Amino acid sequence: MKPGTHASYRFMSEKWIIGAQVSTSHSSRDVLSLDPVIEAVDRTRSVIGLDILVVGAREAPEIFHGLCGPGRGVGEVLLWYNVLSDIEGVEDSDLVVNWRGEQSSGWGGWAEKGAEVNETFRFVCPNNPAARAKSLGRLRELLTRYAFTGAFIDKVRFPSPANGLEEVASCFCDHCRGAAKAIDLDLDDVARMFDDRALVVGTTRSGGASEDAPHWLMELAAANPLLDRFLRFRMDSVTNLVAEAHALISGLGRGVAADLFSPGLAPLVGQDYRALARYCDWIKPMTYRVAEGPAGLRLEIPALVDGISRMFGVDEARISEWAARHVAGFHRNTLQITRDHAVPLSVIMAEIGSAVKSAHPVPVYFGLELVRHPGVVDITPELVVEMVQAGRQANAAGLVISWDLLHAPMDGIRALAAGML
Repeated sequence: MKPGTHASYRFMSEKWIIGAQVSTSHSSRDVLSLDPVIEAVDRTRSVIGLDILVVGAREAPEIFHGLCGPGRGVGEVLLWYNVLSDIEGVEDSDLVVNWRGEQSSGWGGWAEKGAEVNETFRFVCPNNPAARAKSLGRLRELLTRYAFTGAFIDKVRFPSPANGLEEVASCFCDHCRGAAKAIDLDLDDVARMFDDRALVVGTTRSGGASEDAPHWLMELAAANPLLDRFLRFRMDSVTNLVAEAHALISGLGRGVAADLFSPGLAPLVGQDYRALARYCDWIKPMTYRVAEGPAGLRLEIPALVDGISRMFGVDEARISEWAARHVAGFHRNTLQITRDHAVPLSVIMAEIGSAVKSAHPVPVYFGLELVRHPGVVDITPELVVEMVQAGRQANAAGLVISWDLLHAPMDGIRALAAGML
């Protein structure tokens, strides 16, 4: 795959790549068929050009064959594949385990909102050889069966704050204990650290954080060597799995792209942008500022703050004050604005800019949430225009309409097209 060959819009004197995700997991099987999918793609293409389509994650033979076939008018059609969550044949023994010995329970938000969505966000362990074999075997099977030009790997991470802070602190299964022991890391020591709440905050920086400042989590880890080693172990575990997936995908002559957490939270879920970029043709950071679902910053940031407040008994106001000094784009009132409306654009611009810088020279096409999904997200044309402007200022190489073209309102598509002029 050669991302630089995609062409269409000129933005800040550079060509912008436009992609779109088509989900087969966010609609009932009863209504999901090829014709409405093609109609959605053609409707979008009549307003704005598409260079890339990302299709999945639930297997839908008619749709997969139909969109991979000739005449679709889209240069790249990638398989959307969830690597570590909701994989075929998952068993309880495959799931990550927190330091208390509890298995991943996932995010129940879809069910609570009455949505017809095929996602649990229960995560399997990247160090579990059985889970790896199931996931990568299924990936090979799908790429062999369908003529996708590449694979777009998603959910290649540990659980996020949406699942609860206790689940974020994974994994302590026997496979992880063995892998950690091989590098002289004792996960019993890490478990005691969490049990005892034995974390040092470190020095408090005066003034606000700049984009060149150390990542807030890495700065915290620097004051806690055991936490630092645990975080690095998790990031290396994910990177090693991505390297294996890359070898499989590229060995089949296909390209590789990745759906990653927004940089501010990426290390918390085991993702190292600089390391992962070596295995990707392009990267999409999930810079979702409105969605109240997993990976959406409007859900994940408050969930992280709530978890820290409960686990460590720290007042939320103190957390906001600390974040204002250590997180780029964050201010004392950011948390309240996020809960009430959306993540402020100052944070979004910093996040996209950080992704561009960390992934360089690999292109970054930021995730533009352009979805109306009851109870989770309701995008408006104004929000679309604001995100386009943020991406422009952060020097992104393009964007991906996320996360489902079937639920993308046409007034949002038209707002995107107008904003690109």
